[in-house]
Amino acid sequence: MIAIATSADGAQIQDIAARAGVFNAEEVACVSLLWDEYLTQGPVVSGYQFVVEREGERVLGWACYGPRALTTGVFDLYWIAVAPEARRAGVGRRLLEASEAAACAAGGRMLVAETSGTPQYQATRQFYLGTGYAGEATIRDFYRPGDDLVIFIKRFQD
Repeated sequence: MIAIATSADGAQIQDIAARAGVFNAEEVACVSLLWDEYLTQGPVVSGYQFVVEREGERVLGWACYGPRALTTGVFDLYWIAVAPEARRAGVGRRLLEASEAAACAAGGRMLVAETSGTPQYQATRQFYLGTGYAGEATIRDFYRPGDDLVIFIKRFQD
């Protein structure tokens, strides 16, 4: 079941980020910072909304999205992660669809997803393409030499 994340989900969100197998320590720490802002400032002030898919009390995956500053109707998908044991069961797709629906309902016209161009993110890039996202741009050597930024978008309205 997809739901708005609550403070009780924090440890599981952090655990999934740490076990995802693609995020480095700095990125996992960033998840913690965004989560803290979400809890202390709320989604409107922080700009971060967290949603989770739960099975009972267990979090199977989570996504974080929010409006992009200085734009009209553009939202960013900051993070999406699924517990390794829950992959290939539609959790990521349901989280993405819930994020898209919420962004659209809030007046969103576009959702932007950014990811790495390294081989370990190949499945992530295929995921976006397979869920209707268009590859919009690649910035070579963005994160570090040999690690490109790949930008995907999905338009809700044209």
